[in-house]
Formats: sequence, structure tokens, C-alpha cells
Amino acid sequence: MDKVVSKFLSGLRDRGNIEEMFDILPDIYFYIKDHNCRWIMCNKACLRLLNFRNLGEVYGATEGDFFPPKIAELIRLDDCDVINNQRRIINRTELIVDEVGHLTWVSTNKLPLIAKDGSVAGLMGTTRILTRSDRLPDEYQQFRSVIDHIQTKVDEKIDVKELARISCLSNSQFRRRFRMHFRLSPQEFILRTRLQAASKILISTDRPIINVALSCGFSDQSYFTKQFSKFFEQSPGRYRAIWGQK
Repeated sequence: MDKVVSKFLSGLRDRGNIEEMFDILPDIYFYIKDHNCRWIMCNKACLRLLNFRNLGEVYGATEGDFFPPKIAELIRLDDCDVINNQRRIINRTELIVDEVGHLTWVSTNKLPLIAKDGSVAGLMGTTRILTRSDRLPDEYQQFRSVIDHIQTKVDEKIDVKELARISCLSNSQFRRRFRMHFRLSPQEFILRTRLQAASKILISTDRPIINVALSCGFSDQSYFTKQFSKFFEQSPGRYRAIWGQK
């Protein structure tokens, strides 16, 4: 079957039309990276996501050029795993920052690209934004009610034991399975959900930072500023000044 497909593709007059297909999918981000995890090309939707105007700007870039350090490092580790171990990543749910600075959940797929000599030349991937929890991949659906609970109670104290009860698992089972799927502990997931909510409010309103902090479940402005600055590497005020104008 592989030989038949290869023969078919090699016989096409314009191989580029296949990649061009991704340019007419506005909600699918398609990209190719080299063996050093540097961006080689992407579709138009991806350029918009990264706030680039043309492919020349994205060429040679890495995630560290446009994502917060913690997000960039997780993506880099995934890329290295795909390239060094020829591993496939299918429907991986993770956080990125979108074109207006919002933290947002996405579903990612990555496959190694094999050169003619058999070595791994790089990888290709697709990313799709998950606008609602009911669009989570099938293997994450067991946590849909948990995620909905966290998002609706973001301004309240959230007990991990209550989340375990909602998922019909013991406390230890819930923590283990949750980390296995999201690569975050429940507490880390809650924190990032709070930061996600705060980033949206900071950009879309002029509400005082203390008000933003309290409405997103942080006990005080000092703790909120510390956690926000640690993740985004800039203060909430600076973040608002940069992204609020976009």
C-alpha cells in the first residue's frame, strides 16, 4: 500500500497542491519543522496565530520566540521525542497562547518526516483549537465534567477531592490519570485555568488588577502577580499594555 501511495504522489505534476489544502482550513494550524525543531513552513492560519506576516518571518524560529517559557519547553520536549525516537503524537491536548494573547487549549498531532536516506528530517504537525470541552478528543472525555466544573468555578476554592468524586475515581486514581493525560497535576491545571481566565479579562477590560485577581480565584493581588509573572515572564500590567492593543 505504501508503495502504491508513493508512486501516486511522485506522479503528480504539482505536489504542492497537497500542502496548499491546509491554507483553506481556517481552524487548522499546519506546520513543518526541521530536525533541530526549527520552523520551516506553515499555513496561513498558523501565520495569523503567531502574528507573522509571511513565511520569511517564521523560518528558523522556535517556540521560545513566541510562547511563554513553560509552554515552549513542553512543546520542545514533544518535538525532540518525535524526531529522536520517531514517535507519533496523536490528539495531544495542551495549552498555547493564541494570536491575541489568550491561553487556549488545543489538540495537537505530530508525525516524523523521514528523509530519502532513512534519517528523520524533521516533523510535521497540526493543531486545532478546542473551543469547548465537549470537543476534547475521545480519550479526554472522561474529564469533561471536571474541566467544566473548574472553568465555571474559577473564582471559587476548588477541592481536588471533589474533582475526583465528579470523575467517579478515587483521589489517587484521579490524580494519576489526570497527570497522565494532561501532563499537569490537577492543582497545576486549576492554576493555568485561572491564568487563562485572567489573561482574557486583562486584555478585554480595564478592570483593576486586584479585581481581576479576585474574580479568577486568586487570594490577593500579590500572589496573582507572582504566579502570572512566573508563567508569562511579564507582569499583568505589562501583559495588558502589550496585548490589549491588538
